[in-house]
Amino acid sequence: MKKLIFSLLLSAAGLASVQAQSNTLLVYGTVNYTTTKVDGTTGNTFSLSPGVGYQWNDNWTGGLNFSVGNAKTGLDKTSSFSVGPFIRYTQPLAGVFAIYGQLNTNYLSGKVANVNYNGFGATLFPAIGVNLKNSFALNFSFGSINFSSQKFDGSSSNATTFGIAFGSGASFGISKNFGLGK
Repeated sequence: MKKLIFSLLLSAAGLASVQAQSNTLLVYGTVNYTTTKVDGTTGNTFSLSPGVGYQWNDNWTGGLNFSVGNAKTGLDKTSSFSVGPFIRYTQPLAGVFAIYGQLNTNYLSGKVANVNYNGFGATLFPAIGVNLKNSFALNFSFGSINFSSQKFDGSSSNATTFGIAFGSGASFGISKNFGLGK
């Protein structure tokens, strides 16, 4: 059963459209769920990150991305929320293949162990896609560069994070373009 759930969630982890199509609405997103058990303590993590954007020509797309998540390990709970604009540049390759880069910038908010935080973050990632049928695309992301800065209630300093990850993991998913007419 866990393998089936994992396969379904991995399939639903759409990141973005493969080949930009002028005057279309792009819908994409990721769904993640993880459960662990160590020495009798169970941990669960869930996140949902959809995005919607307008493709104004064959290369450029802009829109909004959102994310909500929560985690619980034993009695410890965390929650997170982010929202912000994204911009994407797509370059078609041979046949049905394309490569794109996307920059997400987000307002961040959440709670860690009953302490609230606010901040901002940015993520730049490359991806490759395969244009399927009826404006569906299968997408493969293979790394990212990210930065975040968060201010926790009661603290006088910010927590900042910078990360680069390429080739250490990949994700894939499905996206859909909806034609808006001309």
